[in-house]
Amino acid sequence: MNTANQSQLVVRTHVGRDLLQTAQLFRTLEAAVWEYVVNGLEYVDAGVKPTVTVALEPHRKVVTISDNGRGMDQEDLQRFFTMHGENADRKIGKRGRGKFGTGKSAAFGIAKRLRVSTVKNARRNVVELVLDAIQASEGQAIPLTWIVRDAVTDLANGTVIAIEDLLLQRLQPDPVIKYIERQLAYWRAIEPTVYVGSHLCEPWQPSIAATHEVRPNKEQAAVIGAVKLTIYVAQAPLSEGLYGIAVTTAPGVLVAIESAGIEAKEFGSYLFGDIEVPALEAGDGGLAAYDLSRSLRLNPSNPVAGVLIGFIGGHLELVRKGLVEEQRQRRQELQFKKLEAAAANIAKLLNEDLGSVADRLADITAMRRRTGTVAAAGSGGGGTDPDRWAEGDQEPGLLDTAKHSPTTTATPAGRGAPDLARPGHPEADGTDRVAPRGGADDKPRPRGGLQVRYDHLGAEADRSVYDETTKSILINLDHPMVAAALGSGDVEDVAFRRLSYEISFGQYALAISQEFLKRDPDLTADDILYEVRDAMRRITRKAAYLYQAA
Repeated sequence: MNTANQSQLVVRTHVGRDLLQTAQLFRTLEAAVWEYVVNGLEYVDAGVKPTVTVALEPHRKVVTISDNGRGMDQEDLQRFFTMHGENADRKIGKRGRGKFGTGKSAAFGIAKRLRVSTVKNARRNVVELVLDAIQASEGQAIPLTWIVRDAVTDLANGTVIAIEDLLLQRLQPDPVIKYIERQLAYWRAIEPTVYVGSHLCEPWQPSIAATHEVRPNKEQAAVIGAVKLTIYVAQAPLSEGLYGIAVTTAPGVLVAIESAGIEAKEFGSYLFGDIEVPALEAGDGGLAAYDLSRSLRLNPSNPVAGVLIGFIGGHLELVRKGLVEEQRQRRQELQFKKLEAAAANIAKLLNEDLGSVADRLADITAMRRRTGTVAAAGSGGGGTDPDRWAEGDQEPGLLDTAKHSPTTTATPAGRGAPDLARPGHPEADGTDRVAPRGGADDKPRPRGGLQVRYDHLGAEADRSVYDETTKSILINLDHPMVAAALGSGDVEDVAFRRLSYEISFGQYALAISQEFLKRDPDLTADDILYEVRDAMRRITRKAAYLYQAA
């Protein structure tokens, strides 16, 4: 066949569609804003401490991110607006976060216009890209509008990103602040300053109960390097996104939060930490260790990431098991047993009310699910079965390979909570821990349902915390008010018991309201306030006998 006159086949890309597809990775305000904040932190002149200011203007539907970075000239701007262009710093061997060239796309996940005003070496440039121009693209280059080109200025180096014509209905600063503060923890080495409005963002750091530092063995180090893993034990359970190990490839270059699934186990949501692994950047065109989606997940099929996940997961499990053993020993203490009994009475009442709202909340089983006990005294609702063994903390054993499938329908009022504990059996050489369904010595051990527990969460923590992972209300024994009510340690004291009721009921009402809000995000503030008041009304009426007994 004569191929001389045939057209050559090549791979092409449609620039407009490519940009808009990448923009879908940034559908929240906080994700888009952070993409520009981090540029201001990373690309600064030598000797300059980065300062970034975020301004939210709801009435104008504009968000601006201003920095004192090194700015961009015309050549830099062309690189910035090149899809998947090669990062200039990486080209000269400097490790950094910029790898996939998503900065020009982030704004269009939430808005219709991106304006870049930048100063570098006494020259100012202002360019603009609009959604209409992207959508009108025929697949080739997309024209930008030059508003100011190489104007002489006495302004200092820096860049102002304006995200305009926002598509979002609301501009809430709290999620942005929380997101930035979580990320700033990995930029401490450069002492950044970031403001959201008038709020100075501080690196997130919970109260720490213990710290563990570990190194890989010889075989692991040959793959992931001679890295150091630091594991912290928080004093209180952490919410999703806060537990797990922060994986970086250079200072501030966060690529993943790896928990190895430990959060589903007892004490798993108390563990967090960090590790820097430059080896994740090594690649020969094979499977990537992470991707441009900012999903903060490692690819276990990548050789380096696979070993790293095993290294992190193994040591998280060792720390977790140590906490479980400490907890087991605490259960021998007399006061703990008294606290456990008091918590069981409260939990029983709350679970009765939980059943009564099942017909209003179709996914009420989410609150009745139980993945295991966590930090301290407590008990859930539901029935008991003294003849069966399941996941617990009493004796060595082996757990079944499969868990019960969770029910997807609401638990009718008056019935026990679904039993989702993993079944097993005693085994002297077993690697798991099990307990009889009815507890030792034929003493009933409640299963399933919402739990109430007492724990030491620190004097600076709130009076109570709702741990969504284990569906537990934790009453903080270290809070000054609770500690004062407990006094010398008499759990039967009237003031302590009544305070425990009030704290539990308030936290329960908030938890119930959160479940309603999850199901219907469009609920108004008045709707949520109604649910809080209604829950308090119901539970305090039902609790009259507890107050009389106290």
